[in-house]
Amino acid sequence: MSPGIVTVFGGTGFLGRRIVRHLHEAGHAVRVASRHPERARELFGGGDGRLEAVGGDVHDERSVAAAVAGADGVVNAVSLYVEHGQETFHRVHVECAQRVAALARVAGATRLLHVSGVGADAGARSAYIRSRGEGEAAVRAAFPTAILLRPAVMFGRGATMRAATEASSGKT
Repeated sequence: MSPGIVTVFGGTGFLGRRIVRHLHEAGHAVRVASRHPERARELFGGGDGRLEAVGGDVHDERSVAAAVAGADGVVNAVSLYVEHGQETFHRVHVECAQRVAALARVAGATRLLHVSGVGADAGARSAYIRSRGEGEAAVRAAFPTAILLRPAVMFGRGATMRAATEASSGKT
């Protein structure tokens, strides 16, 4: 991808913040879309004109549309490891992923990177793994040239080991 604006959803999370740093170091202008843009400002500072923190809630169509407007590329690194209330695997990994992909395409983004999960399979018994597979299909239907990334279980400074362990064990 040549340098241009890249919107990163989930850019304040464990993987997302590393994606933001990598893109920024590669010369891209990065728009970090988050429900809590103040977290992005805390993580990345506010003095660099190539890093912009914006409100971007993947549950809200207007919010997503505003965050992807004018972006050359979009990264969806939003994930859910433990369901709670209305935050379900299906809602986040399928419905929200489809929304981001569809609105990125409508906005004219030329590239979409969708971060899925290792073993994603729409036919899996695990709700987590199944939602990841269903999400990949929804993303591809909305943005046929999307790049799907299936990272394995990740750990390191800033990782939540409980969530990673539950997700990989199939408990979720």
